[in-house]
Amino acid sequence: MNSFVSGPRPVLAGRALSVAPDGTIAFDGAPPAAGDGVALALARLVEPAVAETAGERAIAVDQTNTSVIVDGRLVVKIVGRWAAADRAGDLLERLAEARSDDVARLHGRVAWRHPELGESSLAVVTEYLPGAEDGWTWAVDDVVAAVGGGGPEPAWPATLGAKAARIHGALGANASPGGADAATARLDRADDALRRAVAAGDGPTGARLRNRREALARDIRSLEGTAPGFEFPIHGDLHLGQVLASPDPGSTDGRRYTVIDFDGDPQLDPADRERPDAAARDIAHLLVSLDLVAAVAQKRLRRADEGAWLWADRARAALLAAYRSELARPELFDDALLPGFEAEQLAAELHYADHFLPAWRYAPDAAITHRYASTNETPESPWTPPPFEPTSS
Repeated sequence: MNSFVSGPRPVLAGRALSVAPDGTIAFDGAPPAAGDGVALALARLVEPAVAETAGERAIAVDQTNTSVIVDGRLVVKIVGRWAAADRAGDLLERLAEARSDDVARLHGRVAWRHPELGESSLAVVTEYLPGAEDGWTWAVDDVVAAVGGGGPEPAWPATLGAKAARIHGALGANASPGGADAATARLDRADDALRRAVAAGDGPTGARLRNRREALARDIRSLEGTAPGFEFPIHGDLHLGQVLASPDPGSTDGRRYTVIDFDGDPQLDPADRERPDAAARDIAHLLVSLDLVAAVAQKRLRRADEGAWLWADRARAALLAAYRSELARPELFDDALLPGFEAEQLAAELHYADHFLPAWRYAPDAAITHRYASTNETPESPWTPPPFEPTSS
């Protein structure tokens, strides 16, 4: 069920809410935290049967929101900024109405009705998946086992392709034709991503990128001649890290795969995240993430290994085949957009690493070096994985 709090400074668990001019939400001037009772109070607004004495436990905190496990069965995602969870809440409600089991079950959300700012989601409450790991763990483990240890060929790429198709089928039920300027807008966005990546690149990674800039740009230019197609609210940041695997003894491989985090692309401005987009962007992001998993696996193996790229080729083909087979409305997917969107995403991954997570540079560097031909205009060294540390990805 959905619920709400009202007023300029409503009180939850004895703490008064406030919104700063920049949109930051605070509870008595501080962010919420597991154990302070805020998540429990929000959970009880959605699920009144939750006991007043139910426990709270912290889980990963992102840059915008705080997530807390309540009663060992609910995840309460509390926003850190006004409107930060509106998109995710809306899309999860659509998927719940479609009875999707490809995402975590939505229990409800709590809105804040503010006398000046209007109404916005304060918290989204979903099911908790015990034992869940994200794809940067379970997928890499599987690929390392398959490539380096004679383990079985992972079957989950096809599973993920089918899941993406079903999610797109539900979210794209009311898809509309893209505007006449869709191709130009896509081209400009991709061009900008590549320009920013090249401008920030230095060292061996920068040299390899500059030698492949024209090949990347060629794929990006292919967006110029594409049809507007259909657009709808897609996931927007769909990669292996957004897929949780949790124990499920009744499934073929003993896992349940669940897609999470419908907040959209964190590198975009909030207004841009709200815009409808082409289904092919989600699929391009998934395909790129398979290459990134192959790169991380090579780091874990402590060597550059062609077998990891051969796995990625098979995984990409299996994912695409399953997606096409499961998609109820084939007109939603234009595969002519994939080369340009993939090139853009790789550039965006490199730009993100350059600015926020330098230790991640090796992964998009590996994929770009492997997938695109070099002009050899700049002296470059072969890509090799950085030293593996057990606590890193």
